[in-house]
Amino acid sequence: MNNESVVNLMKAGFSEDVIISAINRSQGAFDTSVDGLIALKNAGITNKEIAAIVAKAYPPSAAALVVPVVGGAPTVRSANKPRVFLRAQSHSSGLHESRDQSMEMSKDFQEECAGVVISVNPHLLDYTVDLNHTESDFMRQNQIQVANKDGDLVSGPSGGGSIKGPSIRGGVKKACDVILADWAKK
Repeated sequence: MNNESVVNLMKAGFSEDVIISAINRSQGAFDTSVDGLIALKNAGITNKEIAAIVAKAYPPSAAALVVPVVGGAPTVRSANKPRVFLRAQSHSSGLHESRDQSMEMSKDFQEECAGVVISVNPHLLDYTVDLNHTESDFMRQNQIQVANKDGDLVSGPSGGGSIKGPSIRGGVKKACDVILADWAKK
């Protein structure tokens, strides 16, 4: 498969899930240059499909991953840290109604949990952290679940359930502990 074949699948009416599956199962000879990615986006390819193409073109090695740094040279990131993908649902009224709480989680993970790497690519993850955030007037409630890459819950008292509390930061600290403890078992 290449960029043109992905565009042809989209034009033929295949769903995003089918296209991503085809990308993941192919050998792949994709053009992931800036111009190549812009051409895919202009052709109507979704961000998830483009992420799958980039993931296929640059699979993580067992030893190290190269991560570009803004304003500097690329650095090598050790592959021994778990990659965490964040998702959030917010149920609020008033001022914070449309606030993306995954951004808040990302900031808290960076400050509280140096043992993980936050990823925006859901196809290259070791764990997913889901936040259910509810805010009404002065009341805040957060539920956080941690799942491994197989989708099995690893959070909570006995490996299942959820982490509950009023602050996202407190939930992130507990989620970090759960992730690092599970990662250490591997």
